Amino acid sequence: MVMMPSGLPPRFAPSPPKAELKRREKAFLLDCVAISSIARDYSYSAPKAGTVIPPYNAQNDRHALAYFRTKPLPPLLKKTGQSRGGTSIHGVTVDRFQFQGSAAGYLQTRNKNGAGHSADQVKGHSLFLSEIKPIFGYNGLYGYRRNTPALRKVPSPFGVITRSAIH
Repeated sequence: MVMMPSGLPPRFAPSPPKAELKRREKAFLLDCVAISSIARDYSYSAPKAGTVIPPYNAQNDRHALAYFRTKPLPPLLKKTGQSRGGTSIHGVTVDRFQFQGSAAGYLQTRNKNGAGHSADQVKGHSLFLSEIKPIFGYNGLYGYRRNTPALRKVPSPFGVITRSAIH
């Protein structure tokens, strides 16, 4: 265990290894345009079965898993027909439409073939500002004007480290 300088254990979990971060980045899907168009199409239909946000199913929630394993619940779920995963709060029809409908099929096919990935997301956040270009404003490369002979000879009293010629 890594100890902090004060002798206390660290408060936060360690960062995952680079391979895991890369896998997570590659698995990130950017479906905002496709989902927006699907949501717009289904907004005109009735009933509103084509929601973009998946319906909530408590039995698939890992935080509620212990509740569904308590003593009185398994027999009750079996009796009500909810013992094999159950349904969402909207019912069987909405679940079927959400996970087996035409929109779900389109998104699964699209993402399986890599269309939901943006190059920026796949390559990772390390690309941020990696190709930034210098900005040369009115005052020139050094951030001030060199229009007097003294500034042309010695642009800074602290010295300048540059590959460009100072004229």
